[in-house]
Amino acid sequence: MADQQPGGLSGQVLRFALVGAAATCTHYIVALISALHIHLYGANLLGYLAAVAISYFGHQRYSFRVAAEDVSHQRQLPRFVAGSLGGLALSYLLLALMRDWLGAPNWLSLAVAVGLVPVYAFVLNKLWVFRPTAP
Repeated sequence: MADQQPGGLSGQVLRFALVGAAATCTHYIVALISALHIHLYGANLLGYLAAVAISYFGHQRYSFRVAAEDVSHQRQLPRFVAGSLGGLALSYLLLALMRDWLGAPNWLSLAVAVGLVPVYAFVLNKLWVFRPTAP
């Protein structure tokens, strides 16, 4: 079944990548500036929270172009947060699997995690978080 979004599936993937890049840059900049005033771990948390906000609204409105009648923060936000935390857990699981269990070098372990977690996030967001509600 063809995707009904403008630009189809490839357009969604491109928009998803652009929002992800914007969120990553936001995380870094907010954390870097905050680290001038507070401990690095607290600064990183502020950066992460800013990135989650960019990701949530960016994916909802731009990546997946959720129709106004389908926007439901009560349904979508908890799902998005759960998916985000699931992505974090998946990245740690992949690192443990690759490095600790299979003995892969750090560069390869990180490459696998960085390569697979966005795929997980895209599929989860498309099929669960921002899926249109049934008529």
